[in-house]
Amino acid sequence: MIVDDNQDIRELVCQLLEADGYSASAAVDGEDMWQKLAEEKPDIILLDVMLPGLDGFELCRQLCADPNMPSVIMLTAKDEEIDRVVGLELGADDYIVKPFGRRELIARIKAVLRRVKSGNAQVSKGVYSFAGMSFKPNQMEIFDTTGTSIPLSTSETQLLLTFVQYPRVPLSRDRLLDLTKGRNSTPFDRSIDSHVSRLRRKLGDDGKKPEIIKTSWGTGYIFTCHVEAQ
Repeated sequence: MIVDDNQDIRELVCQLLEADGYSASAAVDGEDMWQKLAEEKPDIILLDVMLPGLDGFELCRQLCADPNMPSVIMLTAKDEEIDRVVGLELGADDYIVKPFGRRELIARIKAVLRRVKSGNAQVSKGVYSFAGMSFKPNQMEIFDTTGTSIPLSTSETQLLLTFVQYPRVPLSRDRLLDLTKGRNSTPFDRSIDSHVSRLRRKLGDDGKKPEIIKTSWGTGYIFTCHVEAQ
């Protein structure tokens, strides 16, 4: 699903996707998007940043707060680092800067689909307990010390699953890439620190003095907790 208020862009992207064998639909803004999502379930939402009403960042936040929602690729007309970082920290799987070509668009869509498929294949049906919390990968959520459910995005689930499977082992960024999404994951590569930062916040881990996911200087990160798997 392409969400963009520019009719020419909507029609062009839909034509490009359909020419490559994908089914495509379009929405003009957030309200239109939510109405269509009640009737259809796309694999990916191509979400423009500049939209009338709620902008793409706010819509991305709402989408990524629900683990049952599709993956999100942000579309931005500005090649500004802050725009990319904000979108990725909100949970977007990737971003594309306008103007973009057909080959880049299709390549990024395929990369996100591969990561989602890979992530679904590796998700464990068990429960991992650590620091008074419970992690259920198959449900993509954490239960904190009060029993409150905290939803996780696909990227956060994969990252946390890697950490709990390798507790107290220093993991370099390259190793985390190999264990989570593989070398096809370019956007994860350039945003791994953002994913760790967002995961720390959901775990209640102080970003300035983290105790659960510590920075292993010169290496990467280390998950410090004792983990019990059920």
